[in-house]
Amino acid sequence: MTDLFPPVRTTPSLFAEAPPSLVRVIDTETAGQRLEEDAVIEIGSVDLDLVTGEIFNPMQSFCDPAGVPINPHARNVHHISDVMLAGAPAFETAAAPFRTAPVFAAQRAEFDRSRLRFAGRWLCTHKLALRAFPGAKAHGLQSLVKYVPLDLSPVEPLLSGLSPHRALYDAVCTAVLLRRIAEVLMPRCHDLADFLERAERASREPALLAKLRFGRHKDIPLAQVPDDYLEWLTREPGMNADAVFTAKHHLQLRGIRGARALPQRV
Repeated sequence: MTDLFPPVRTTPSLFAEAPPSLVRVIDTETAGQRLEEDAVIEIGSVDLDLVTGEIFNPMQSFCDPAGVPINPHARNVHHISDVMLAGAPAFETAAAPFRTAPVFAAQRAEFDRSRLRFAGRWLCTHKLALRAFPGAKAHGLQSLVKYVPLDLSPVEPLLSGLSPHRALYDAVCTAVLLRRIAEVLMPRCHDLADFLERAERASREPALLAKLRFGRHKDIPLAQVPDDYLEWLTREPGMNADAVFTAKHHLQLRGIRGARALPQRV
C-alpha cells in the first residue's frame, strides 16, 4: 500500500488526451429504511469545473418513494413530508437528468452510488477530505464546513432559501469541499488526469482514518499508536475495514511487515 498523494516530480506527457474537468456533485435524501427497502425521495446536484473552480447548474427533484414509508428519524433530519412528495415523478424519471456527467462526487459516495445506481467514475469527498485535512476535528460535511473552514460566501446565491440536510444544499457544500480538496491535493499530482485517477482510487479503497474511533487509543494521533496495537487491528476477525486499512498503511510507513506479539484485549 502506498500513499496515493505524494508529490510527483516527473514531467507529464504533453500529448495526453485532456480529461473531463466537470464533476457532478450530487446528494440524495432517502426514506431512511435499510438496504433494498430504502427509497430515494430527493436528488440535488451542482456541477464543478475543476479547472476554473466554477460551481453552476443547480438541479433538484423530489422522487416518488413508491409506497416506502419515511423513517421518522430520517424525517426529523431532512424534514421532507408526504405532502411535499405528492405528485413527485418516479425515481427513474426524476434521476434521468442527473445521469449525464462524466464524473460524479458525493460526500459518502458509496451510499449515494448504491441508491442512484449511476454508472461511471465516482469520487468520495469524505475519504478525500481525510487525506487532504487529516487534522480536522471531524470529517462530516458540516463539520468540515466549520473546521477546515470552507468559505460558502461565493455560493450564497445557490444556497438562498435552502437548508442543511436537504439534497441541493448539501450538494453545493460538497462542491465547495471538493474544490478545496483539489486545491490541496492537485498540486501533488502531475495534472488533472493524474488527480482524478488517484482520487478515484482513494474513493474505492477503505477510508484512511485520521484517528481511531474506538478502543484504548481512541482519538489519539496514529503516529502515537503503538506498533503492536496496529498489528492486532490487522488480525482481529471482523475488524472494521477502515481501521484495518489505516493500520496497515501506518505500519507500512514505519517499515513494519512482520508480526509481533499481539495484545490480548482492546
